[in-house]
This record gives sequence, structure tokens and C-alpha cells, in this order.
Amino acid sequence: MSRPTRRSRRLTVAVALTLSGLLVAGPALASDLDDIRSKIREVEKRESQAAKDRQASDQAASALGVELDHTTAQLVEADQRLRETTAAVETARIVLEEAEADLADAEAEARRIDTELAIARANESAIEDVLADNEDEQARSRSTVGAIARDSYKQGGMGSLATTLEILSGETDAVDRMAMARTVLRVQDQQIRALATAEAQAVSEQDRLSGVRSDIAYLLAQAEANVIAKEQATAAAEEAKTALETLEAQQVQDKAALETEKQKVQEELEAEQQRSDDLAAQLEELAGTKHGLKVEEKAELQRIAEEEARRKAEEEARRKAAEEAARRAAAQEAAAKKAAEEEAARQRAAEREAQRQREAAAEAQRRQDEAARQEAERRAAAAQREADAAADREREAQAKAAADQRAREQAASRAQQQERTAAQASSSGFLSYPVNAPSTSEFGNRLHPVLGIWLLHSGLDFGAPCGTPILAAADGVVYGTLYDDSRGNYVVLDHGVQRGVNLTTAYLHLESFAVSSGQSVSRGQVIGYEGTTGTSTGCHLHFETRENGTPVNPRGWL
Repeated sequence: MSRPTRRSRRLTVAVALTLSGLLVAGPALASDLDDIRSKIREVEKRESQAAKDRQASDQAASALGVELDHTTAQLVEADQRLRETTAAVETARIVLEEAEADLADAEAEARRIDTELAIARANESAIEDVLADNEDEQARSRSTVGAIARDSYKQGGMGSLATTLEILSGETDAVDRMAMARTVLRVQDQQIRALATAEAQAVSEQDRLSGVRSDIAYLLAQAEANVIAKEQATAAAEEAKTALETLEAQQVQDKAALETEKQKVQEELEAEQQRSDDLAAQLEELAGTKHGLKVEEKAELQRIAEEEARRKAEEEARRKAAEEAARRAAAQEAAAKKAAEEEAARQRAAEREAQRQREAAAEAQRRQDEAARQEAERRAAAAQREADAAADREREAQAKAAADQRAREQAASRAQQQERTAAQASSSGFLSYPVNAPSTSEFGNRLHPVLGIWLLHSGLDFGAPCGTPILAAADGVVYGTLYDDSRGNYVVLDHGVQRGVNLTTAYLHLESFAVSSGQSVSRGQVIGYEGTTGTSTGCHLHFETRENGTPVNPRGWL
């Protein structure tokens, strides 16, 4: 056996280096795919965390909504109590004003009584003066009549009268004494009549004095009792008014505190809802990123497959070229040293054949391994599809069991919906209407029917009976069949990039689902049934459209 020449060794080394370079290129081709898959795992990890954060945010928003309802109810009760207390304060003010008016009347009456008392006391004093004068006059009359009577008794009739007249007049003429006697008789008679009149007048004045004094006592008692009663009534009214005003001030303070608390809870609720919307937008963005990476992964797998095929073709061509070069070299050497090199040529041919067989066996083994791997992947995918199909069949069976109860009621509705779907298929808008029903609430700010505050209504509401089928507005992939306390059961469809934006649609408050996550759907396919789950006041569909995760008016797409 001859030794290989230097040229043949060089050719063998070149072939080996070429083959080793191709083998090294294999891992390099897989590095980009590993990088893409690493990014997909990172996005899925962030997507899972964002979903958990959003669920926690929705739960917090629901709790804040309950707290806001409770605070609002307390505020309504406090406002009602304040109105009642304010009315009572106004009533107390009226009562106090009436009591003060009564007290003023009582004081005026007291002043009037004081005036009457002054007049009565003046009358009393005057009557007492009159009685005193009358008493003096009676005393004088009695004294005069007594003196005349005593003197007449001592003198024996007229003689005593003359003497008396003399005493009275100081004259001593007898004729005059006779005239004076007649005068004395008249005087005596007048004094007696005057005395009787004075006595009668004294009795009358005494009666009048008794009446005046009785009136004075009555007026004094009446004035005192009246003023005391009015003062007590005024004090009671003032006390009641003060107590009610104190209660009113406290209730105003309590109401202000509740309003502050309501504002705080409302701000927290709006912040939490904004956080939930931000997380929803983040989920939409991550979904778009994941979709893009999946596309890149598929493209990279295709590129790797093409590169591998090209590499294999080049490897085979280089191997054949190297073999051909070696064969020509061997043939040339065989021509020069035919006898000696024939055995070496046969040996090299045998070695080449053995090498080729080994390479063919290795290639066959590699292809067998690749086929086994692809078969395993195919079977795993088939098993997953079968599991998904079984789950779909289970859900479809449950949906069918529920749908059978609604079948007769929904037959006409389905027929109308099919007609509507056929009409919508020719519409100029990208999206079809998800249900054949009138719109009950438009996109934009509105007073929330449950929370009672102004919030953005981020979609269109359609009113139809519970159980009405809900249809996919366009072809897409089911991003998720989800639930939270606000949206209830809802489906999100990803329609890919449309008009330069990533478009998604959401169908809220469903009674049940007819599709599952990851499933591809076509326009008009039933994806669920209308309900009133979550924060809802009745059977309706809330339909949303989002561009890159931001809610927009669906009218622009329908």
C-alpha cells in the first residue's frame, strides 16, 4: 500500500475544513431563533404579570365602587337629616319669634297695666283725699249741729238760739237776733242734710275705693303671671333654637366630612380605573409585540430551514467536488504509477466508499432523528389540538344545553341576525355589527348609571334580550375569554394591524362563551351570548374597539 501524496493530503484537509465550517455554522443559525424565543418568553412573563396586576386593580376598583356607594348612601342620609334639622331650626326660629312677640305683648300689657295702676293709685289717693275732706266736713257738720243742739237744750229753745246767734254774729240787737234765729234753723237744717249727703257720699266713695283696690290687686297679679309665663316660653324657645342650631352645625360638619371622603374615594376609584385601563393597554401592546415575535419566529424557522437546505446542498456539492478532485488526482497518480497505485487507489476508493457510507448513514440517522422530532412535535400539536377541541366540544355542549332552552325564542332572532350579517358583509366599514339590536348608549363621557359619577363610556351599548347570539365583527384570533367584577364575562379578539394600527374588539357582560383563548374566528361567527354579568343594569352588549390599546369610537370602524 502506497502512502498518500502531498497534494491528496492537501485536498483531504481542505474538504475537512469545509465540512467543519459548515458544522460550526449550524449553532450560529439557531442563535437568532433562541433570541426570538427568549424575547417571547419575556413578553409572556410580562403579559402574565400585567394580567395579575390588572385583576388586582379591577378588584380594588370594585371594592372602591362599593365603598363609594356606601359613602354616597351615608351622604344622602346625612343630607336628609340636615334638611330635617334645618326645617326644625326654621320652625324653632318661628316659635321663638312668636314667643318674643308674645313677650313683647306681655311687656306692653305690663306697661299698660302699670299705667292703669298709676291711674288707679291716683284715683285711690284722690278718693282717700275726698274721704278725708268728707270726714272733716262731717266732723264740722256734726260739731256745728251738736253745738246748736247743746246750746238750745241749755237755753230752752229760741232763747238759746238767740244766744247762739249772738255768739255766732257778735251782735246784740233783738230783731236781728230773731232773724238770726231763723237763719240758725236753716243752717241747722242744711248742716243735717249736708251731713246725710256726706255720709252717703262717704259710703259711695268707700265702695269705689274698694273696687279700685280690688282692680289694682287683680292687675298686679295678672301682669306678674303674664310676664313670668312669657319669659318661660321665650327661654324654652331660645333653648330649643340653640340646641337645634348646634345640631345643625354638627350635621353640616358631618356632611362636609362625608363629601370629602366621597371625593377621596372617587379620586381613588378614577385612579384605579385609569391604572386598569393602562394595564389593559399594556396587555394589548404586549399581545401585539408577542404576535410580532411569533411572526418573526415563524420567519426565522423558515429561514433556518432554507439555510439548512442550502448548507446541505453546498456541503454535498463540495463533498462531491472534493471527491472528484481526489479522484482526478488519484487517476493522475495511477497513470504514473499504475501498478503500485492501483492497490492504493482501490484502498482509497474503499476508504472513500466507507466514508461516503458513514456520511450517508450519518445523514440518514440525522434525517431519521429530524423526522422523529417533527413527528413528535406533530403528535404533540395534534394532542394539544385534540385537547382544545375536546374543551371546545365540552363548552359547546354546555352552551348547546343552555341554548336549547332559548332555541324557540332565538330562532327568529338568529334569522334576523343572519340577514343582518349578510347585509353587513357588503358594508363599506371594516367591522360588522356584533348584534342585530338598537344602540342604547353612545361612546363618550356620561353619568355612570350605577356609580352616579361622570366617566368615559368607552364603547357602544346594544340592547337585546339575554341569550341573543353575539357575532365576531371581523376575522381574528381570540386573545382571551375573561371575567372581572366590572366587565363580567367578556371576549377580546385581535384583528392584527389594520389601517396602520393594531385593532382589537371587546364584547362585555356576556352570559356565556362560545369560543376559547387562541382560537381563530371568522366574521359573523358566534363567540358568546348576551347577558348582564358584571356592573350592569340589564341585558345588553357593551362593544369596544381599541387602536394600539386605546379605546376609540366604534362608529369609525363600523
